[in-house]
This record gives sequence, structure tokens and C-alpha cells, in this order.
Amino acid sequence: MLKSGMLNIENYILKKSFSFLFFLVSHFCFSQLEVVSILREPVDEKKTSFARTAGLAPMALPFWDDFSFNVKNGYPNETLWEVDSKSVGVNNGSGINPPTIYVATFDGNDALGKPYSPDPLAKGNADVMTSRPLKLGDVVSANRASVFLSFFYQFEGNGDAPESGDILSLLFKNDKDQWIEVWSQTNDGTLLKDVFVEVPPLSIQNLEKGEHNFFHNDFQFRFQAFGRLSGPYDVWNVDYVYVNQRRSATDTSYPDRALTNGLTSLFAPYFSVPLLHLGTNPVLSKPFFYCTNRRNLEQPINNFSLVKISNYKNGAILNTQLIDPLDNAANNTIVLKPKSITQLQTATQLSTPFDITMDSIKIKFKLKLGSEDLSKVGPGQEYDPAIFAPIDFRINDTISTNYLLSNFYAYDDGTAEYGLKTIGKNTELAYQFNMKTAAKDTIIAFDMYFPKYSDTTVQTVTLFIAKSLTGNASDYLFQQSYTVKRTSNNKFTRFKIATGVEVQTKFYIGWKLNSERIIPVGLDRNNDSGSNIFTKVSGSEVWVQNTSIYGSIMLRPIFGRPENPTTSVEKPHSSEVYPNPSDGIFYLPIQSEQIGLYDLTGRSIEFDERSELKTKQIKILNPATGLYVVRYFNQRWRTEKIIVKP
Repeated sequence: MLKSGMLNIENYILKKSFSFLFFLVSHFCFSQLEVVSILREPVDEKKTSFARTAGLAPMALPFWDDFSFNVKNGYPNETLWEVDSKSVGVNNGSGINPPTIYVATFDGNDALGKPYSPDPLAKGNADVMTSRPLKLGDVVSANRASVFLSFFYQFEGNGDAPESGDILSLLFKNDKDQWIEVWSQTNDGTLLKDVFVEVPPLSIQNLEKGEHNFFHNDFQFRFQAFGRLSGPYDVWNVDYVYVNQRRSATDTSYPDRALTNGLTSLFAPYFSVPLLHLGTNPVLSKPFFYCTNRRNLEQPINNFSLVKISNYKNGAILNTQLIDPLDNAANNTIVLKPKSITQLQTATQLSTPFDITMDSIKIKFKLKLGSEDLSKVGPGQEYDPAIFAPIDFRINDTISTNYLLSNFYAYDDGTAEYGLKTIGKNTELAYQFNMKTAAKDTIIAFDMYFPKYSDTTVQTVTLFIAKSLTGNASDYLFQQSYTVKRTSNNKFTRFKIATGVEVQTKFYIGWKLNSERIIPVGLDRNNDSGSNIFTKVSGSEVWVQNTSIYGSIMLRPIFGRPENPTTSVEKPHSSEVYPNPSDGIFYLPIQSEQIGLYDLTGRSIEFDERSELKTKQIKILNPATGLYVVRYFNQRWRTEKIIVKP
């Protein structure tokens, strides 16, 4: 039965409050780790059509989006979806075994990654994704019975599981500008988190019941999530949305072979390894990837990759080559089974040794399927332009993965989909690293990504290095308190260790909370090193291995030569900030690190930082007249008062 898209949630909340309170109590009592949302960057209104105030103009059929193109901003394609859709995140980390690479993810966060409601019990309509208007009125009467809409959806994926009764709905807009629900799916206990369900094509004409008319030139459809409004909870993923005529209820075959994920690492389990630890002729991992056949027939696919290695030293670039045939393909050709996903690997080898005298080596691995998705073109052929044009199914055939060999280990790929927080004052988290060399080396710094979060107060954490996790004080090789600097756009902050810490074979790095505050660290969901995470609560000597959190923490040990400790008598300190007073732009010495800016209440103030020849320019983003405090490290911690003049 058709019903209005407006949902009455009052009774539902009353019924679910007790069970949700029980969930909160049990969750926080038995776990010291929790995945949380992180703030998205605001859309640049000057660079995106999401700045528009008017809706998109109606378009003719077909409509197709697998979310694999135009994903730079992490929002649905702005030429296909209306402005309200920017609350939905497009990513390559939330879906498990998607139809093609990238999915659209629905949860309880708005377009900036903020919860719709601070109330943990609040339920209601959360993320929404509204299509561009479609010219269904132009479809001739004889073809209207052949107009169908289809899509895939997934419950939970790598996100939070929707609770019983949470809903993903599909709504159509009729010619009276009313939104009518035509399909819905609840968590009924039968859904699997790692399966994308293909919804059989829905006949738009058959859904025209009563007085509803969907064949008009301002027709739109909308996906709507109903669930918790307090964060990245109750996750649904949507993919491969297709609306067209000349279809039927059994039309689920598409002339499309595609990739479904990026390449795994060349240096498993790490995405980055210190170059000196690998040596000149390392044994490389075999990166694997997945490709899919969306046709109902077996399809051959010619697979090839293009690889470029660039060695950087003092601006010079030297080239080397990789040998990279497919490890499981005869004559570089494979046959994909119908409607299936196939795992493949590359047998990558070096043709010339690594030059370990280089400062770093950047590897760009570009993989392209020889899918020939548009090779059989014409009436009655695999790709009939009269049906599919102007869709180009080759758009999801290429992926690029970058690897950097420098002076650090990294499990993460440099992009955080979520944040990971530890719970409870003095709770500790340790992250295990197994070295790729038997030689000793010295850790001189940590790189950490503390994403922006709702808490902007000045906080500290105690960073440490440990040789083992026996629960004894002798485990720790280094401990020091640092001020947290929250950044955006996956920007790491470097925390230096002046004297360096020598490690060998295996070590642990981590942090201890110095307060009850929430201080998330970036969590990458594209590579899983969760079994290397350990936690210990205050007062306990027992470390507990993580078994529930999937992903990799954006925490990297940096190796090198330690700075020499200062032995001379330090001269009296004079202010290094200028001009002071200023109009909101001032300068610090170029060596300044871990810069923080605060008002007199201790609230963190946002600023832009830019390195110049001998100075660092600090630009307060929204300067207000008054007194501020800047704190930074330059041989030692320094605190300066600065004045912003009217």
C-alpha cells in the first residue's frame, strides 16, 4: 500500500528508548573503543554547483549512477542529485563487496558530519538523497509500461548496524508535488552486513495507483533513511541506481565490467614502510583487487596495468619499472562469471633494485580493465545506444593507488572515513608494529591525525613507545604529554621526540587519555589492522586485544636521526611574534611546530598556517578584536600573548 513519506516517530521512540538505554550501558561498560563521526569540510560554494539556489533542470532518460565518478568532494554527483543530497557521503570504505567501486552512505550525520540531534535517543528522518527531475512526461504512452527503476542496498556494511525497525525508503514525487513512499526496507533480522541486495526493477507505471501520476516532466525519486539522529549510526549503503525505458521486471543485466575496490598494499600489512627497512630488493606483496561482471553471461576481460615509480631526491626524478602481470590469468585474460565478483592479484616484481640513497620513492599504481564495455555497439548488441546512450560503463574501469616509501610505517592509506576514540581517563591504547628489518632504528617523532570534533577545548594526551605489553612500568621506552592539535582534510600533526627512541624487531606506540574528553584519532576503513590494537583501563595491568574495531589508526612512527639536546645555557626569551598588535595575520619563526591558538577562555581558535621563506604566516580565520594566546614549540614550548586590533 502506498503511504505518505512523512513518518510519525513519537510512539516509535517511546517503545525503543529502554532498549537503546540498555545498548548504551552495555556498550560503554564493556568496551574502551568506539567509532565516531568526524566533521566533513564545508562545501566550497565557489567551486561546486551545490551553491545553487534553484533546482536542476529536468533531464531525459536514462538515469544511471554507480557513484564511481565525480567523487572528489565526497558527495553524490551534483549533476544528478539535488542539493539536499550532500548529507549523504560517497566513499570507498563503508560498503562491503559493492556492485562497483564507491557507494552512497546514509547515517545520522548532516552534510558537515555533525549529528542531526544531540539527543542519543532521538529517532527520525535522517539522510536524504533526491534525484534530478526526470522527463517522464516525454515518454510515449506505448513505452510507459517499460519504465523501471532498480538499485542495490546494503545493511550496515563497515558502519553501524541499523536497529530493529530502522528504515530505508524510496519515494516518488507525483504531479501534485507530493512525495509518496513506494518501497521500504527495515532491519527485520534477515539482512547480512556483507551483502548488497539487488532490488528487482520497480515498474513506475504499476506504482501509479489511485490519483498518483508519476509520468510528468518534474518527476523525482528520493532515498530516505530513518533511524538514530545522533551520529554515524544505523548505516545503509546504496549503489548502482538505474532508471530507463525498454526494461522489464527481469531486466538485471548490464553491459558493465567494473572494479569494486582499490588495490591492497605492495608492502602488506603496511601501506608505507621506511625505505631503508626494505632494502634494495624487497619481497613485495601481491596487491589484490576485485572486479565484477554485471551481465547475466560469462564475459572475458583483458586486464592490464600501468605503473610508474618516481624516486625523489633534491628535486631530481629518476624512473624505475615494475613487472606486474596478473598472478592468476592466462595470457593476461580472465573470464568473469555472470553477476559475480572475482578476486584477482598482481604478481608484481622489481625489474631494477630500489635506490635506497633516495630520500623517498613514490609509487603510483594505475590499474585499468580492458573491459571493452562499449565494444559491441548497435541494435541487438551488448550495448545498444538506443537504450543506454549516453551512459559510459567504462567510467568504473580504472583505479589508482599511491604508495610512499619514506621514513615511516603506516597501516592507513592516508584517508579517514571515521574517528576512533578511547573511553575513560587514563585509558591507554597501544598499536603494534613489526619491523621489516632486523636492524635497530630510532623513532624521532609521531605523526597523528586528530580530526576536528565537536569538542574544541585545549586537551593533552600522553604519547608513548613500549617494547612489550606485560603491564609493568619497565615496558615503556618513552612517555611525554603533548597538546592535541585538531586538523581537517586528513592533515597529520608531527609530535617530535628530541632525543629519539631506539627500537628493534617489534614495538608499540600509543597514547593515554589525560581527561574524560573525547579525542578521536583518524580511522581508515580500507585496510584492517585492528588485531594490532590493544587497550588497558586505568588501574589495570592487563592489555586487551581488540576484536571489534575494523580499520587502521592514522598514527605513524617516524624514523631518523634524533635532534641533539640543548646543552648550552638558554638566553632570556624575547617575543618572536610580529606584528603585535596585528589585524589577525602574524608571523612565527619557520621552525615553529605544533602551533595552537586560543582565546582567554581556552577555546581553540581556527587559523590557516602557511610556510614562507623564513617564517610561518598565521592567519586567524574569523578575527575578532581582543587578546589571544599562541602556543608553539621552537626548541622548547613557548606561549605568547597577541593582540588583534580593531
